[in-house]
Amino acid sequence: MHVCMLLPERFPPDIRVRKEASALRAAGHSITLLCRGGPTEQSFARLDGIDVERLPADRLFAGLSGVVDGLRYVASAVHPPWQRAVRELDRQNPIDALHIHDLPLVQTGLALGEELGVPVVADLHENYPEAARQIQQMRGWGEIARDAEALVQRVAFAPWRLKRLERECVRRADRTVTVCEEARAHYIRDCGAESTDMTVVSNTVDLDAFAGDVEPPATLDLDPDSFVVSYVGNFTRHRGLDTLVEGFARLVEKSPDAELLLVGTGNDNYVAGLKALARSLGIREQITFTGWVDFADVPRYLAASDVSAVPHAATAHTETTVPHKLFQAMAMGVPIVASDVAPLARIVSRTGCGLVTPAGDGDALGTALTELTDEGRADDCGENGRAAVENEYNWARDGQRLCDLYDGLRAEG
Repeated sequence: MHVCMLLPERFPPDIRVRKEASALRAAGHSITLLCRGGPTEQSFARLDGIDVERLPADRLFAGLSGVVDGLRYVASAVHPPWQRAVRELDRQNPIDALHIHDLPLVQTGLALGEELGVPVVADLHENYPEAARQIQQMRGWGEIARDAEALVQRVAFAPWRLKRLERECVRRADRTVTVCEEARAHYIRDCGAESTDMTVVSNTVDLDAFAGDVEPPATLDLDPDSFVVSYVGNFTRHRGLDTLVEGFARLVEKSPDAELLLVGTGNDNYVAGLKALARSLGIREQITFTGWVDFADVPRYLAASDVSAVPHAATAHTETTVPHKLFQAMAMGVPIVASDVAPLARIVSRTGCGLVTPAGDGDALGTALTELTDEGRADDCGENGRAAVENEYNWARDGQRLCDLYDGLRAEG
């Protein structure tokens, strides 16, 4: 099958999209990925056998025609530039299925699916309405007003409207892919999706990429005898990093040589707030902010870690998603301290790969970190995590679920 994927963000670096496209290509499908492009990026690239077509983001709503496109998008949630681009791709190479990554373009995909007479797969990476609510709370109107498309999104797609779109999309899509059992239950219970149309393809990892036989980055200036706690991922409020900093301060009271690695990046104001919190607690010098790192380097930072933290705050978003970093740390044999949001608590408790603490409770998180300074207990948790990804939580299994979905579509077609 020729599968046309629509991604409302830039590519790379989206790891989930890369893994899914590669799995389908390995199963014999041809993949064209249509995504947004930056001003210096080529309009076409071939990456790992995937044809990547890029729409220039800075021109999506430019000029008078762009204003008309924006008004149409606001009214219908169907994105005219993406619509035109898919029609052109279909003329060049007929499309057999549309695979839409995340909610903003699902309505566009559904309209195109009817027009072209092809099935539509809605791949919902997260609870998008709730994620949008949190992002909008962090971005001020001044910042948004300088970005025409962001302004359209803010005005036209408030969380209440996104929730309505979410319900419509999961009912109309031929198949819906989601990341965890809790999200699947949400779409069935709250959105009226048919259980038979839902497939869980989780954010698990390729075992070969996280084999554990790597060295920490040479650039890290860590005391070899220190107890190292890490966090890997985006820096946003719902990730619970303030709770992690508070918990780490409790750990330092018992283990003064402990160090914290915060691997990733995020909103400048939020990061500044984390640094200010660390200074107020007297631990700023023991925290390293690495900035953004390439996905291929993540195992090296985990190799430097004695514990990996996933301290998500309890929100409607985090209760229905599971991050790559959980499975990355498990695959590296690094014990976990996670908050008790449903997907994290279920996996960590079931596998015995670490400890679960109440979301937002820095004291409890600090106590859990202190417990894992016991090498025997930490080793047991790390071994349990690695065994769990070898036996169940790995991309070989999840990639096959995705391929099975497409086998079913091909049989129906």
